[in-house]
Amino acid sequence: MKKRSIALLMAAMMAMSMAGCGSSASTETPASDASESADSSDTANAADADGFYAGKTVEMIVPWAAGGGADTACRLICSYIERELGCTIVINNVTGGGGSIGLAQLTKANTDGLSYAYFANTDSNGDIMLEGVPYTAEDFAPVCKFAADPHIIVTSNASGIKDMDGLIAAGQDGTTLWGIGGAWTHWDFVKLEFQEATGTNYKRLVYDGGATVMTDIMSGDCTVATPFVSEALTAIDAGEAVPIAITSAERNDACPDIPTVAELGYEGFDSTMWRGFVAPVGTDEAAMREFADAVGTVCENEEFQAAAVKAGITVDYTDYDAFQDFYWENHNAVKAYYEANSNM
Repeated sequence: MKKRSIALLMAAMMAMSMAGCGSSASTETPASDASESADSSDTANAADADGFYAGKTVEMIVPWAAGGGADTACRLICSYIERELGCTIVINNVTGGGGSIGLAQLTKANTDGLSYAYFANTDSNGDIMLEGVPYTAEDFAPVCKFAADPHIIVTSNASGIKDMDGLIAAGQDGTTLWGIGGAWTHWDFVKLEFQEATGTNYKRLVYDGGATVMTDIMSGDCTVATPFVSEALTAIDAGEAVPIAITSAERNDACPDIPTVAELGYEGFDSTMWRGFVAPVGTDEAAMREFADAVGTVCENEEFQAAAVKAGITVDYTDYDAFQDFYWENHNAVKAYYEANSNM
C-alpha cells in the first residue's frame, strides 16, 4: 500500500463522522491537574529543588486528544515530575494528523530544555508512513522511556461477540470493523500481529485517538478495538464494552480478571507499546539528563507506582543512556515491519 496522505486520512475520517479528526487543535492545561495523589502544594512550590528546572515552566506536547491513553499516562507522570524538579509542566494537547502535527510543532520549538513531547513506538517513522510529515527520526533527541503498556481487545455489546471464539469467527471474511486509534500507531501493529497469530482478517477503521474509538465501541458503530488499559477500564466497568483478552504476556494488575491472548490458545503472543519522551534535536544534554533522571526517580516512587496501576499504566523505565540505542533499534525494527506489511 502506498504511503498514507494525512490530508486524505483526515478527509476520510471526517466523512465517517469521527470526532477529533481532520484538523489540529491545541489545549494547554497544567500537569498537576491530572493526579489526585500529587499534593498541589508540592507541585506548585517545590522551589526547594535545585537544578536547571527549579521554578521554570516546561511545555509537554501530547500529540493526541485529552482523555486518551497517551494523555492519561503523560499527565499522571508529569504531575510527579513537577514535584521532583520543582517546575511547572504545562500539557499541550496538539491533535491531528495521527500525532504528526504535535510532533512537527516540537521540532520547531526552542532547544532551551523547556520543550518536550510524548513519544511512542511508531512515531519516529512518521515520514515513511504518512505523506506530508515534515520531520524524520533525526529531528528528535531521545530522552527516556517510562512505560510499556498492553492493549485490551474489546468488542461492542451490539456485536454479540463475547469471547475469543466469537472474535475468531468474526474475523474470517474481512468485513468486521477493527478500530485503529491512529494510522500506523501501535494499534495497527497489534492488529497485524493478532491476525498473523490467529489466521484472521478484519476491516481496518482509522480514528484519531483512542478516546474516539471507544466512543464508537460503546455506541456499536465499531465492532472490535484495542484500547490501552487506561482507555478501556471505565467502559468495561460500566458494562459498555466487552473485554476479550489483554495483549501482554502476563495479566495486568489493573484488570487481573482479563486473560491474555496467550492463555486463550495463542502461545507466545506478547504486544505492548512503550511510552517515552523526546526533545527537539540540539537540546542541551545536561538538561535532558536531569529530566530523564527525574523520570527515573518518579518511576521508583511507590505512590506513583500505585497511581499508575490504578490508571492502567505499566511502569517500565529506560534511562537516558540506554534509551539512545533503544530509540534507533526500535526505529529500524518498526520501519522493517511497516515495509513488510504496508500493502495491507
